[in-house]
Amino acid sequence: MSLVLVADDEPAVLEVLSQVVEDLGHDVVRARDGEEALVLARARRPQLVVTDHMMPRMSGMELCSRLKQEPGLREVPIILLSAVLQQGSPDASAFLNKPFEINDFEMLIRRALEKLPGASPEPATPVEALGQWVARTLQGPLEVAREQLRKLQGLPPANQLAVDALGLQLQSLERMGQYLQDAARLSAGSLTLRPVEGDLRSHLEASVERCRARGDGVPVEVSVPGEPVDLRFDPDRLGQVFDVLLSNAARQGGVRVELRASEERVLVRVSDPGPGIPEAELPRLFQAFPDGPARGESLGLYVASELARLHGGALSAESMPGRGATFSVSLPRGA
Repeated sequence: MSLVLVADDEPAVLEVLSQVVEDLGHDVVRARDGEEALVLARARRPQLVVTDHMMPRMSGMELCSRLKQEPGLREVPIILLSAVLQQGSPDASAFLNKPFEINDFEMLIRRALEKLPGASPEPATPVEALGQWVARTLQGPLEVAREQLRKLQGLPPANQLAVDALGLQLQSLERMGQYLQDAARLSAGSLTLRPVEGDLRSHLEASVERCRARGDGVPVEVSVPGEPVDLRFDPDRLGQVFDVLLSNAARQGGVRVELRASEERVLVRVSDPGPGIPEAELPRLFQAFPDGPARGESLGLYVASELARLHGGALSAESMPGRGATFSVSLPRGA
């Protein structure tokens, strides 16, 4: 089963395309314009993108180009659909003229996903199936809620604050669905890494830019070495770790990111100026479902901790009441 991002500004077409993909046995995340598609691609990391060309805010052609510039997304295949273009984009893997036969669309989906590494996975374990079912079950209500939220945009400033708060809560629920799927796969032992040799500094900076883009003016300070930091790692999964830590810090009103490198280890520290974490909570901070008062970010921190562990490293936290918190990702460097 793969995750497919489908983007089209016509609700009826979006629903039909999404249903076709789901009937083929894959999960779907929907976007109604190019900008939303880019945000969702960064957050959800789909294995395939299907996009219309004529969309508000960002066209399908521009979306193709932007995705190819994104670390961790540039290798994702893209199917471009259009009723006006005679040929596709050089950044797209395949192209279909509208209107088209559903059978042709199904064939392109199958071909694109068959070419992916590990395209014939083992059947999902019960735990994985539960995580996938919960994420799919959340998707429908979230789509309805997002549509209603769009209708509320443009209200007077006093009411707009409430609308913005609702938008943040919807984003939190969307993240929760992804965390549940990853937690289920971690529990089943089926989540594996795809490490490559790369510059960790550039990938960390890309995560910082994503944080700035959605941070609504939250200050972000960055301190990185002047030279590349070479490391063998999974860009998508380590990017997910950084995104969790940066998002948590941004919710506390500020972010400071520091990257240190020695011959043996790499250390990434993410700090915030918030009220800190109570000492009693620190020992259970990275548990998936801790006892006691629920913290909204607990599941995300659990996933981030396990992803760091799969890299041979560790995620730790230190905090003092009233003086913020610092999360540290320590990763070994190969000999």
